[in-house]
Amino acid sequence: MKLKFKFFIVIITVLVIGGCTDDFEDINTNKNQTEVITDPSLLLANIIRTIGNTNWDNSFDRGAIFADQVSNYYVGSFGDLARDYANRFNWGYYDILKDIDFMIAAAENQGMHNYKGIGLVLRAFIFQNITDNFGPIPYSEAGKAAAGINFPKYDTQEQVYSGILAELEMANELLGTTNEVVGSDILYNGNVANWKKFANSLRLRILMRQSDRVDPSSALQTIVNNPNTYPLFTSHTDQAALQYLEDSPNQHPAYTGNVSDWSSASTTRLSLTMETVLKSINDPRIAAFALPTSATIGTSNPEYYGVPNGVSNTTNYNGGVQNQSLMGLLFAPQQYNVDLVSPNAAQSVLMPYSEVAFILAEAAEKGFITGEAATYYYNGIADQFAYYASIIPDNWVVPTAAQMIPAASYYNQESVAYEGSQEQKLTKIYTQKWLSLFLVGFEAWSEWRRTEVPALVPGADAFGDIPVRYVYPADEQRINSDNYEEAVQMLGGNGDVITTKVWWDVN
Repeated sequence: MKLKFKFFIVIITVLVIGGCTDDFEDINTNKNQTEVITDPSLLLANIIRTIGNTNWDNSFDRGAIFADQVSNYYVGSFGDLARDYANRFNWGYYDILKDIDFMIAAAENQGMHNYKGIGLVLRAFIFQNITDNFGPIPYSEAGKAAAGINFPKYDTQEQVYSGILAELEMANELLGTTNEVVGSDILYNGNVANWKKFANSLRLRILMRQSDRVDPSSALQTIVNNPNTYPLFTSHTDQAALQYLEDSPNQHPAYTGNVSDWSSASTTRLSLTMETVLKSINDPRIAAFALPTSATIGTSNPEYYGVPNGVSNTTNYNGGVQNQSLMGLLFAPQQYNVDLVSPNAAQSVLMPYSEVAFILAEAAEKGFITGEAATYYYNGIADQFAYYASIIPDNWVVPTAAQMIPAASYYNQESVAYEGSQEQKLTKIYTQKWLSLFLVGFEAWSEWRRTEVPALVPGADAFGDIPVRYVYPADEQRINSDNYEEAVQMLGGNGDVITTKVWWDVN
């Protein structure tokens, strides 16, 4: 709030000064927004907050549902797919792009390489999120209205990926080469080294996602074999996760929600798929992801039961809502229990360390890099448990931090132990990765599309197939129609429908 107020004062001051001059025409021509915003720190906090909250909101609204990690009566039928909901699939990230570009331009004007590098990382992150959900998108001409480009062309997903990989490489080169203190950094508190780790970790995500189209070996080896030049996340302590605060309006976005909406028959619940996977490996994260059923809360034997997507009448499923698990206490609104619900225990995770570990495990298993795949794999699993243990409040009874750490026997289970054929090993990597991406935007859905693990099928009453992309906004059809039509041709297949695969999805 203080940041927004400071920004407001700057704008008012400029306008007042402008009003005192006789050169009316010159003052009322906005040549360049960065002539007003000379300090990039004035923009950074709001950019990060907007990205973090969008990531959180869209994870709940659509991302985790399409990945079948959670269940929702309306969306899980795959019938609520009107073009008006494109912002829930990250198209709304375009709204923050102009501020990122203003920040980068201001940083360039001031010779501040750290801010420019941070801006490039955030640009790459939002474009990766948008293109993975839609396919071809405006990229090279996006945000160029000031240059007279009001109807931006679409670039192929291959071109977008190439572009954002280059931006991340540039970010890695820039970060740490100037001495300005990075202020208003609510993600890393000015720790430039962690921003470098984010840049290179995000490169791994993109390289692996396109690996069925482009051989990632050389690029992966360059990064992994040169850790001083290309540092990566090393644990959950340096992963990209926005920490919320206790004071309003900086609590996690669900904290001030309505408990009646949250606990109604039609609200989001643990999915049957997630329940099945977690129970099959005796995974303690089920107590973090979901609440015990209302019929067993407070008993000595709390039970967790999910609800399938694509079922028309969830109210009576498994004997009624008293036998269905709501989302976990970490994600509950304050009204649910004012004494237990935390405003800031949960974080908006943009990219977890465990994802990096599983990427490296897959890369090693496939021979893209050298190294022990098993070591990367076990590191990713163990860090997930450590992460959830680190955010569980001390006053909770179910779950406690200690309950998040499994016994050593967990790793010896046939379905967890890193043994078997290569296909079996990769399936274990993909399964643990899918679990680790719980509520991480749309990443679990993207990984399912890439790997087809776990096996997902639409419910008996679903309106159609599980989507493998989302349709473009209606405004693109109406306002940017010529470029929209070119984008549809780029998609190929059946065109702008939810069953047309994006470029990297070859399975």
